[in-house]
Amino acid sequence: MLNKISLIAKYAGVAILGAVTYGYVAYAFMYLQLAGGSMLYAYLWNMAFIIAMLILDKIIHSKMQSRDFLITKKSRLFWLWMHVENFVSFKSTIYLFYIFILVISRVSTINPKLISADFRNFVLSIEYGLVLVVAFDKLTEHIFKDIKRVKVVSAKFRIYRTENKG
Repeated sequence: MLNKISLIAKYAGVAILGAVTYGYVAYAFMYLQLAGGSMLYAYLWNMAFIIAMLILDKIIHSKMQSRDFLITKKSRLFWLWMHVENFVSFKSTIYLFYIFILVISRVSTINPKLISADFRNFVLSIEYGLVLVVAFDKLTEHIFKDIKRVKVVSAKFRIYRTENKG
């Protein structure tokens, strides 16, 4: 029982740390640096980053769960990062981040003086990013299922063609 609680606490800690880190990077880099404080550009950069990271997350997890995945000692730092990423996926981190954003957005709507105008603009510019995350997550899930299905069906057709060639 204690091991299970310890694992849950470790998972929660890593997930919260990941969500806070993502939030800081999104605010400091995407909103302030890349978008220059523009709500529209912050929204566009955030959407591009979400899509890129969800694709990368899907590829990483597919690769790590494949039968031919082998860990080598060539890049120890990369594999350490992959292990942490596998423990709490980017998808989980971003879902948690957007839960925080939705709560902050509602609180800032109720009491706008609670947070700075700049941070409030950032929150409002990305609050609907969760919709994109869910939609893109479902789309990629279906695409990967389709790819697996096509591979299985194609293999059956190849077998059929070779058996009935003569």
